[in-house]
Amino acid sequence: MSTAQPPMVRGPVRQAWRAVRAEEIAGARLGAKLRLIAIPLVMIAMLVWVPFDILWLIEACLLVMLGLGAVQIALLSSTWFRFWQVYLIVALEISVAAFAMFGAQIIFDPPWPPQMLLDNHPVVYFYFVLALTTLYFSPWLVLWAGAFSALVWSAGFWWVASLPESIVVIPQGITVEEEVDLINHPDFVNVEVWSQDLLVLAITTLVLSVVVWRTRRLLSRQITVARERANLARHFPPTMVDELASHDQPLAEVRRQNIAVMFVDVVGFTRLSERLGPEATIALLRELHGRLEQAVFEHGGTLDKFLGDGVMATFGTPHPGEHDAAHALEAALAILQVADDWNQVRTSMNQDPVTLSVGVHYGDVVLGDVGSAWRLEYAVIGDTVNVASRLEELSRTLGASLVVSRDLLDAAGSVPLGMIEGGPQDLRGRKAPVEVCYLPREMVTS
Repeated sequence: MSTAQPPMVRGPVRQAWRAVRAEEIAGARLGAKLRLIAIPLVMIAMLVWVPFDILWLIEACLLVMLGLGAVQIALLSSTWFRFWQVYLIVALEISVAAFAMFGAQIIFDPPWPPQMLLDNHPVVYFYFVLALTTLYFSPWLVLWAGAFSALVWSAGFWWVASLPESIVVIPQGITVEEEVDLINHPDFVNVEVWSQDLLVLAITTLVLSVVVWRTRRLLSRQITVARERANLARHFPPTMVDELASHDQPLAEVRRQNIAVMFVDVVGFTRLSERLGPEATIALLRELHGRLEQAVFEHGGTLDKFLGDGVMATFGTPHPGEHDAAHALEAALAILQVADDWNQVRTSMNQDPVTLSVGVHYGDVVLGDVGSAWRLEYAVIGDTVNVASRLEELSRTLGASLVVSRDLLDAAGSVPLGMIEGGPQDLRGRKAPVEVCYLPREMVTS
């Protein structure tokens, strides 16, 4: 059996992954900028803390780290950037920091024994690089920084411990006073200090990596929720998005209920698109869809789908209400008014007017998800949908801008001014006629 995920699963996962990766890159850029701010401050502090004879070495190492930050910013702004480069830069920074600690013992002949360096716990300087890696939203990078720091720190420690004059082992049988004197000897290398530093570094690295992992999960979850809410907002009015987003599976249950279904279409769209050309046609459709969407949402409707040059909208989904039919009727009149106002603007700009036809019906439908594991779609199915579509088609025959069923008007409890009784009408693909009312096209005025 195939374990491949369908596109409906792979797509959101891929989008979330890309969004998290974008945050990683943003974190890398922020970390590099913080280096450019923090390192100059450290360089100034070194003027006070470090003896003059080795100051230039420390400052040179800090300049190299500053350069690595600049290189990282340049890479992030180029097409050459790959995230593995961050791992390399972090490793170089840790190596440079280690050389700044132990390099003076190699290059110079300092007046103090090199073993005394270990008594000051210089491992704490690695925590600066470790802390910056938390900005990258990558727990693996934090683990890498901690592990590499432990490796470099251990290498430096045991290099000092291997020097001929280093005292590492406490002889057996000595008195407590002799042991204290030995521990306080300048050449003594305390292995317990190394093990304690290593343990604290490991614990800190593990905790920071878990914190970053949890932050990454939260970020991914928020991205997923934001995407789901955006998807809901494409179909449902804003007032419904919060309610739907608060349920795990608000649309999964198949059920029957009475709703109002509306179809809107552009009359003569083929001829209009031929005159406009492809680019202008797409621009017109985008503006038209935006206006229709707003009118539907303002009256509590659900945008079921765009149908090329028209839309299908429902009123009473996902939850039915007492005034669904009335809202659908109000939305239909609002759409015609919006079209009339828009045409006045288009006419003033010497553009072709857009003529709309609207059909609305009220009745029983089946609601639920249809499709397969590879693609699901929330569907509204039933004779009510077919009747609404045929009423929109009937508008051409009746010379009407709006055709509604008597069932809709009865459910709405009102009849708009100017409505004409159309009587029973035979609809394509349906045996029983449907009693209709319609609004003549010339009745729509601003």
